[in-house]
Amino acid sequence: MKASTIGNVRIIDTAGASLIPVAPRKSLILAISLLLGLMIGAGVGIMRTWLRRTVQGTEALEKMGLSVFATINFVRVVRQKGRGDHSILALSDPTDLAVEGLRSLRTSLQFGMLDSKSKSISITSTAPGAGKSFTSINLAVVSAQAGQKICLIDADMRRGQLRKLFDCPKNAAGLSEYLAGEKTLEEVIRRSPVDGMDYIPTGRFPPNPSELLMRKTLNELVAELDSRYDLSLFDCPPVLAVTDPVVVGRATGGVLAVVRYDETPLVEVNALMKALEAAGLRLTGTILNGFDPRKARARGDSYNYNYRYDYKRRAD
Repeated sequence: MKASTIGNVRIIDTAGASLIPVAPRKSLILAISLLLGLMIGAGVGIMRTWLRRTVQGTEALEKMGLSVFATINFVRVVRQKGRGDHSILALSDPTDLAVEGLRSLRTSLQFGMLDSKSKSISITSTAPGAGKSFTSINLAVVSAQAGQKICLIDADMRRGQLRKLFDCPKNAAGLSEYLAGEKTLEEVIRRSPVDGMDYIPTGRFPPNPSELLMRKTLNELVAELDSRYDLSLFDCPPVLAVTDPVVVGRATGGVLAVVRYDETPLVEVNALMKALEAAGLRLTGTILNGFDPRKARARGDSYNYNYRYDYKRRAD
C-alpha cells in the first residue's frame, strides 16, 4: 500500500441531503412575524386609544363643568327594524334598563327647567350616531305616559327620519312648511299612537334649512307650543356638522347634548361647548347614552347601577 500510487481513501457511504433546509427557516420567520404583528397591532391600538380619549363615565363630563342629567344603558337586544311604533323602545320593552334611565331623565328635566324661559328643549349631539333621536322619541313617550302633554318636533330638516316611526307619509307637511308660511300649526301637528303626545315631522327637505330656522316664525312656534304643551322636544342635527341646533337652541329654553359612552371623544364635547358659547348659549346638560356596566366593570370602574342591573336580571 505504501509503494502503490493508489490512495488509501475508501468511500464508506454516499452523502445524503437533509430534507429540512438550513435557510430560510420558514417556521421561525412566521413565528417572529406573528409576534411582531401582534406587538405592533397592540401598540397601534393603545396609541389610538390614548390619542382619542373618549367619554368613559360621568366623571369626565363633570370635570368639564357639565351636568349629567341621566345615564342611559346600552340596549343589547337587536330589535326588529322597520316602521311603526314597535321600533320605539319605551313601547316595545318598557322594562328595559335604558327606559329606566329615560324616566330618570324625565324627572331631572322637571326640576332642571323650573327657571327656564320656555318649556321647550333642544336635544343634539356632537356627531351622528350618539343616539339623540333615540333619546328624543323615547323621552317623549315616557313623559307622555307620566301624564304630561308632549310635542316632539323633528328639527333635522336635512336627514330627519322620525316620521318613519309613526308611519307618516314622506310628503306630509311639517316644520319646513310651517316656517316657510305655507301651512298653519294645526296643519302640521299630528297625533301619535301615545296618548298625550303629538309630533311635527320635518316636512319636505328644504334647500336652506338654516335660513328657515333664523326666521321669527321659529320663536312664534316655540311660544305657541309653550301655551299648548307641558314640554316640547326639538330633535336637532349634530352641532359639529351644521349650525341648525345653535339657531334652534337660541329659541328654546335649553340645550341637552347626548354623549355616547366610550365613543364620543372629549375633544368633540369641548368643541360643542365652544360652538354654543360663541353663539351666546350655555349647554344646559348632557345625557350619557349607551353605558355598558360590564365594560365599565372590566375596566375597574365603579358605578351605582348594580341594583337595577341585578333586579332586571332576576326578573328575567
